[in-house]
Amino acid sequence: MALEKKDKKMLDTMIEEEISKIPGLVRNLRLPQFQDAFQIKNEPEYVYGYTHGSIIGKFETYYFVVHSGKKPNGIEVEEIGKTIFEKSSEIRNAISKSSE
Repeated sequence: MALEKKDKKMLDTMIEEEISKIPGLVRNLRLPQFQDAFQIKNEPEYVYGYTHGSIIGKFETYYFVVHSGKKPNGIEVEEIGKTIFEKSSEIRNAISKSSE
């Protein structure tokens, strides 16, 4: 069973929310205490991975389980991944703009 329309809409909303947080994340990563602790070698890839993980974590565990009462099945996981992939250029653009 594919994602229901309401679930797809919520996923899109969560993706947009996480994209909007990228500038703040980049600013925080550049604070001396974060640079010393994390020692990130490739900031854009770190931010992309962090954002991707945040979307999946929030949607699959927080939203999906709470509202559907179950973990997403294989087809639903594929659709979640495909949706995030389709938005990857928006995520990367936000990272590029924040990294300038």
